[in-house]
Amino acid sequence: MEFLPPGFQKLTTELEQRNFLTGLSQQAEVLALFEGSGAGVGLVFLSHADPDADPDRAECHLGYLLAQRVWGQGLATGLIAALQDLYRGTDIPLCGGVMQGNTASARLLQRAGFQGRDVGDEVVYFWSGAGH
Repeated sequence: MEFLPPGFQKLTTELEQRNFLTGLSQQAEVLALFEGSGAGVGLVFLSHADPDADPDRAECHLGYLLAQRVWGQGLATGLIAALQDLYRGTDIPLCGGVMQGNTASARLLQRAGFQGRDVGDEVVYFWSGAGH
């Protein structure tokens, strides 16, 4: 939980976590990830910029949360690669914030070609599928 945004870190009960995810699902696509055995291994969050915003600034904001037992197994790398395949050739850039100190997620996005911009407590990484 150390590197999750503050809104996540304050959730201490399962009911609070479920209520938060229910609210989040009203603003973003929340996708559950499962192992072949059916055990849950993580969540992916995809949200698009405000539909009333300038269409030239459309972005897909991504986030993910993986169970610690699957860290280092390439799941996040495959997830980012699949999203890049999905958005390649579109005018919609992918972006995601990484909390300062979360070097594993930062390296993952950098290796995938995302460019970072420091915005205080986090670095926001951008990747454009246009021209790829």
